[in-house]
Amino acid sequence: MQTRPLGMKHILAVTYRQYIVWRKMIWPAMVTNVGNPVLFLFAFGFGLGRFIDTMDGIDYMSFIVPGMIAYAAMFAASFETTIGSFTRYFLLKNWDAVLATPVSLRELLMGEILWASCKAMISALSVLIVGWLWGGVPSPGGALLALPIIFLSAVCFSCVGLAATAYASGYEFFSYFFTFWVTPMFVFCGVFFEISRFPEAVQVIAWLLPMTHIIAIIRPLCTGLPLDMTMASLHTAYLIGLSIAAFIFAHRKMRQKLFD
Repeated sequence: MQTRPLGMKHILAVTYRQYIVWRKMIWPAMVTNVGNPVLFLFAFGFGLGRFIDTMDGIDYMSFIVPGMIAYAAMFAASFETTIGSFTRYFLLKNWDAVLATPVSLRELLMGEILWASCKAMISALSVLIVGWLWGGVPSPGGALLALPIIFLSAVCFSCVGLAATAYASGYEFFSYFFTFWVTPMFVFCGVFFEISRFPEAVQVIAWLLPMTHIIAIIRPLCTGLPLDMTMASLHTAYLIGLSIAAFIFAHRKMRQKLFD
């Protein structure tokens, strides 16, 4: 069966619909997506920062700010495309209503991804600004160059979140997702400590997770350190490949659920 070309206006319409809803509950949403990572930044930056002067040769505050930027993007994108998307699909039946219009399933999923990525960028930019005000961003110009990578990471986390939503049969499933996907990236992927401090088996797991690849790119940019472009290209290719694979899985699984 032939599929018609993607309609950008349909994707943007889905994104705009989510924005209108979010605008009505903006402050609770900001508390979750912005307040949470900023509190972590404050607690670890000034708490552990009193006992750790440097990490991997970098001032500790400057070390954790890029990690917290990546975490903010990861958490916001993951939460929106799991709990948020599943609620719209399963509980509110919003997806059924959207699919009754000329919007295709691919366009619906891409609209969800675009909206989640925009929310993730709001969270990441908030942490970046706070970190810069606290002196944790030695290279503001490099941080600006990191923004496209942060957006790509948000897309990647959104695609994986949708893949989890496509597989989920209830809210209970997301306990596994956050415990075995989100939490390991938070603690093992270099947000607060260099991953070389962990046993080799944990390091292997860390490099299989996208957060490690993201931080490996944005930390040198934010701190003004040299960035190996060959390695940066490989990290970027990994994120793109994971995004594509997760989206294909999400689309096929959701098509089976909705139409088969």
